[in-house]
Amino acid sequence: MNILTRRLAAVCVALLLTAPGNTAVAADDPPTNLLAADLDTGFDSGQSPLTMSSQTSGGTQQIVQDSGDNALELRDASQGTNLSSYFYHRWPAGALKDRINAVYSEPVGSPARQFVLQYDLARSAASDKPVAKDIYAQIQFGNFDNNLVPRFPVPAVSVTTTPAYTGTSGGLSRVDDTSVPQYRFTIVPNGGQRLISTVELGFSVRVDTGGTDEAITVDNLGVYEASGGITDTEPPSAPTSLTAAVTAGSVSLGWTASTDNLGVTGYDVFRDGYQVASVGGTTTSALISGLMPATSYDFTVRARDASGNISALSTPLKKSTGPYVPESPASYPGTQKSRTQWLWDKTKSMKEESGAVNVAQYTAQLADHENVATNLAKLDTQFQSYDYEQYKTMAKMYSYLMVGEQFSPAMRAHVRSYFASYAYQKLPQTENLRMSNYATGYLVGQYFPDLADLNGNSGAQLKAANKANVLEMVNAGVRGGWAEYQSPEYTFMTYFCLNALYQWADDAQLRRQVKMAMDVMWFEWANDWIDGYMISSESRAKGDLSSVNDPTWRPADHSVLAWTYFGAHRAQEGVGESDNPAPSAYRPNLEYAGLAAWPGTKYTPPEPAVEIGRKTDKSYTAHKTNLQNSSGHAMDIYRTSYVRPAWGLGTEVQYRRVDNWVEDLPVVLRWRSDAANPLFRLSVDQGNASIGAYDQPAGQRVMQDGPTAVGVYKSSGDQTSNYINALFPTNGSIRERREVDGWTIADTGSMYFAYKLAKPGTWYHQTPNDPANKVKKTAQNHPTAGLSYSYDILRSQADSNGWVLESADASTYAGLDAFASALTSTTSMDVSHVEDTNPRLVYHSLSGDDLDITFDSASEAPGATHLVNGTPIDYGAYKLFDTPWLQQDKLGSTFTASVDGESVVYDFDHWTVTAVEDKDHDRRGRPQHDDLHGGCLHGLRQGVCS
Repeated sequence: MNILTRRLAAVCVALLLTAPGNTAVAADDPPTNLLAADLDTGFDSGQSPLTMSSQTSGGTQQIVQDSGDNALELRDASQGTNLSSYFYHRWPAGALKDRINAVYSEPVGSPARQFVLQYDLARSAASDKPVAKDIYAQIQFGNFDNNLVPRFPVPAVSVTTTPAYTGTSGGLSRVDDTSVPQYRFTIVPNGGQRLISTVELGFSVRVDTGGTDEAITVDNLGVYEASGGITDTEPPSAPTSLTAAVTAGSVSLGWTASTDNLGVTGYDVFRDGYQVASVGGTTTSALISGLMPATSYDFTVRARDASGNISALSTPLKKSTGPYVPESPASYPGTQKSRTQWLWDKTKSMKEESGAVNVAQYTAQLADHENVATNLAKLDTQFQSYDYEQYKTMAKMYSYLMVGEQFSPAMRAHVRSYFASYAYQKLPQTENLRMSNYATGYLVGQYFPDLADLNGNSGAQLKAANKANVLEMVNAGVRGGWAEYQSPEYTFMTYFCLNALYQWADDAQLRRQVKMAMDVMWFEWANDWIDGYMISSESRAKGDLSSVNDPTWRPADHSVLAWTYFGAHRAQEGVGESDNPAPSAYRPNLEYAGLAAWPGTKYTPPEPAVEIGRKTDKSYTAHKTNLQNSSGHAMDIYRTSYVRPAWGLGTEVQYRRVDNWVEDLPVVLRWRSDAANPLFRLSVDQGNASIGAYDQPAGQRVMQDGPTAVGVYKSSGDQTSNYINALFPTNGSIRERREVDGWTIADTGSMYFAYKLAKPGTWYHQTPNDPANKVKKTAQNHPTAGLSYSYDILRSQADSNGWVLESADASTYAGLDAFASALTSTTSMDVSHVEDTNPRLVYHSLSGDDLDITFDSASEAPGATHLVNGTPIDYGAYKLFDTPWLQQDKLGSTFTASVDGESVVYDFDHWTVTAVEDKDHDRRGRPQHDDLHGGCLHGLRQGVCS
């Protein structure tokens, strides 16, 4: 315990080596423990100097005895949070900080100094589920820049392979730079340009959910300065002969060691130019994990010596990771029942990677009477937390109504307190948040009639006011289209609320109307679905993670509900954050789709919608209109889709804009593929949004004619955002890509497409492992803003610009050469007016049509600015739905869905549904009444409910 009496050879040996141009200075004084003056390193006081960072991690610390001396045990217990227990001491002044800053203050070029962290360690409780990477010690500096001053001079290196940890004697053993080379760290003088403000010593212990306790005991903490200082200006040689072994998510690198006049002390490993790992000087390998499957990376390595000299980079090694390996893919082809069960099971197995997940997992497990006590405790904690997003209040209402009979009186009191902390009133908010607030408010009034909200309203008052609010939104949605159409995140949130009202509301009129609204949603999803993919432009598609959805992986959104009924051309491999391989921020708090897969759910989609969704031979052009934005204000969005059985192109253009909603995907091309992410999209930069996400409809004007889309762009004057981005996925969904006469052409297997800019563009590459602002420098550098897949990005900057996108079925041409030849010989692109005040582009297409687009105002009504063969596109004639199966006029009171000679008509004036068969069937139209207690309107062939 008396650490000042212990001396180890590792820190007592002076660095006496000399070489030409190098000077060695020996120190005769015995080593001094620089920690001893700053904290109780031997725990003589009987108190721990360490603080536990989270009180909910399951961690504990206590003074224990080792051979009669005090030591400190640090323990982590499994409490379901799956967080590490981190114990630390941070101090702003003291001997270690002063000595470090003294070295930093020496003139640049002065001898570097080395320091060693050491302590005694024993594993005092061996878990059956230890998380090895999170059992470590580290030192952290404040005021770091990772250039002159590192953040972690001693990084978080696992101690689970050290003799002290693996030993079976039960006694404490020394851990220092002999067993963990990173415990020897170098401080290089910087002339005082940057000094540290704090020092932090920390220990982490972690056990996985469900495991037994893990504990380590430590004693005799110390940081020593190694003897001597070295002036050395000679860098090591560059590492050579890089090799790699790959898995789906990692690359194991190896290399031939560098040489140095005084010895190599470490290697830095770079992925695509970013440092991702460092290892000690005696190690010539590194495991780079957290990578994306089926993604190509460039790796380089450089060497370091004790004086901070660095070698040249090694020759790059390009390696691609292996294909995505799903943990538990759905069975294929499966049935609606088996697919829904798979989604339900996925909900119950969500991963607690960064703390408690949302209520969905706990509720689903409770519904199946699994882990009852644990899940009730977790839910009780959740109900004691305020939520700022209203859809989370609806999720908690689901939880209460699904499994609330298992709640204790104390827990029910927390539920009441939670729902009493909101005001269920009209909100100036987005569509899904408004609907969440109103639907929750109605159910609060019904199930807690004596509970007053923040406005003092309760019971019948809440029900009446929020029924009116809900029905106002339903009327706007069924007559003018839902504002957050095909939004990967928010479409489901609104549906989620309607489903709750149909499931639990006690008002028959309300239930009838929300059911009809859900039916229409399902008909639109069915119309847009082609064998696993949604072909449509998208509203409120925030980020790459939200844009992606395909059978490899899709978010827990409405598309996964559609898949449960419609199926796909191959197995669904993953869904939701728990299956997402991208190293973006883990956000399961937004995932509630699984609750709609609850076996007790009453609602089922209309069978005609299911029939439409399951069609695999779709070939059509369709037009749709949406007449409101997410705030509920009037706006015209004109949407066009060109669909073939294995691919489709969707675009949109906006008019009469009154709010600056910029979260649309205006150009979306998807195709059937066995590879992940078969998606090509275009966008223009918008503020600090991530690249390829959001858009500025006021700056980019788009028109579509069949398989061809064209666009013109005009900058607002902001020179940081006048970019057009074309994102080409590089995960295998594009089989070949070429540059031909200004065109970028691509072969996807099922179809070909080609893209051409009016102004020059520059190619960039970005992977999910890169910072979000790698290419788009103004993007917020936040994990949620990163890409989910890898892309080659063709980026063009100009105040006025234009582009053309051609697409064609692969069966149309003999091969990619023939497609390229047709482009160069048949098409023409007139960009002579792109520099006009209102940029204009004229294009003669592969189909033989002339597309003529002039930039116009998004805040005005459509004019004669989008022409095909000299005739303006009559956007005013677009219907709300005009597809082979769906028909409805703008603001129309009737919606008609037809399939296989039979139709169903929704009347939104009288809120009735009528089935109609064509004349060949010799049957009269007849009303269908849906059974509000179980749902009867499943199809046209099942007869009429009475």
